[in-house]
Amino acid sequence: DFCSSYGLRRAPDMTAYDVQIVASVIADVVNMLGRADGSGFTVTGPVWEYFRVPERMFKPMLRHSPFLEGQAVELREKLIEHAMDGLLREISLDHANGLLGKTCIHPSHVPAVHALSVVSHEEYSDAADILRPERGGGGVLRSAYTNKMNEVKPHRAWAERTMLRAEVFGVANEDVSFVDLLAATIPG
Repeated sequence: DFCSSYGLRRAPDMTAYDVQIVASVIADVVNMLGRADGSGFTVTGPVWEYFRVPERMFKPMLRHSPFLEGQAVELREKLIEHAMDGLLREISLDHANGLLGKTCIHPSHVPAVHALSVVSHEEYSDAADILRPERGGGGVLRSAYTNKMNEVKPHRAWAERTMLRAEVFGVANEDVSFVDLLAATIPG
């Protein structure tokens, strides 16, 4: 526990990445152990220790819009009430920083970790395009979702890791969002 080493404890309104000394250590660990060149290992994210928050200092971390589209406003409120918004943000930041999986200390965290680990249809589509054999020489192509450019050489390691994640956690259908997955996995 990196926070323990420094006598720190983060609040439920903060992710591990908001505590700069911890974020710095995570970066060093990923840099040394999480390499995609074949010499690295799968590095999991830090533990989330909160279950329910009696009061909040900062506003919730979950945007309204994904929950409005899926008519899941009650789910959003429940996630916020149970301090899951911070967990969801931290899982997203774990993925962005090269960590896969999460150390869970409470059963209520497992569905959120699994739901956010499922590869979205968009990610899968991009990864498959990047890894197509005829793209082996490099180049740039427009995403099938037409919202980004996929660069074959720079994004190859990401695409390979995405396909491995897809093997473990699966791929969501095109019309299934993380909100749909959360709604299906978080008990009512």
